[in-house]
Amino acid sequence: MTALDDFMVRGARLRGVRIQASRFRGRGHGDALWLGTREIAHHHNGQVDVRLTRAVVRELRDELRSDARIDLRGAGFDWILVRVRTRADVERALELLRYATHAARTIAR
Repeated sequence: MTALDDFMVRGARLRGVRIQASRFRGRGHGDALWLGTREIAHHHNGQVDVRLTRAVVRELRDELRSDARIDLRGAGFDWILVRVRTRADVERALELLRYATHAARTIAR
């Protein structure tokens, strides 16, 4: 099992999260993790995009910028890119996915 597969399988075990085709599939994205009607993560080219929301990205900006595995898309973006190659990368991506699930649940209220 690749690190990316591990991320997807373990991510789908989080409460309410399921694997389903990405709404960006036509752009080369693989399967995605969904919470309700929100796509919260998808993968492509050995990388994971995680939808944190602008508020969470703003809150974690310094921490995210200091992590070489993470690329911020720029001001005003909900999504960040996380390189997932090692077990430690998977753990970091799952930590960020937990932020994404919390943000998605907050928005849904």
